[in-house]
Amino acid sequence: MSRTGVLFAFSVLLLGGCTSAPRHGNAEQEVIALERSALDKWSQGNPAGYAEACDADITYLDDIGAQARINGQESMRKYLATLEGKIPAHKYEMVNPKVQVYGDVAILTLLYHSSSLEGQPLRKWKATSIYRHNGVAWRLVHAHWSTVKEQQGG
Repeated sequence: MSRTGVLFAFSVLLLGGCTSAPRHGNAEQEVIALERSALDKWSQGNPAGYAEACDADITYLDDIGAQARINGQESMRKYLATLEGKIPAHKYEMVNPKVQVYGDVAILTLLYHSSSLEGQPLRKWKATSIYRHNGVAWRLVHAHWSTVKEQQGG
């Protein structure tokens, strides 16, 4: 086989492995269920519950107090402890969640619309959460939350 033929065959093998077909049959449902479980705890005023889905090497950013990246589960737990008592119980809706699965990695994007228990609108957030399957379960390895900026009239 010529050098060109070898390179072509090698390229086909490499590109053939670059599909988005899930290796884990229920990945989308599992990832959304994990995120919903964490957000259920958050919305009940228990920010520490969010850490339960986190992997040891989690990285995290948000618009509350984590503008500098948080590295590692222990740092994440410490950060969430600073929010204890500051997150009021509220209702939320996970709007238009989308999970994209690439082998052992799943990317979840969503909008988080919250309201007081009485129904008054609160902040709206946009989030990206990245999960990795460790051979046993999906674990959160990165999350980034930012507030939805209201468009200026014009």
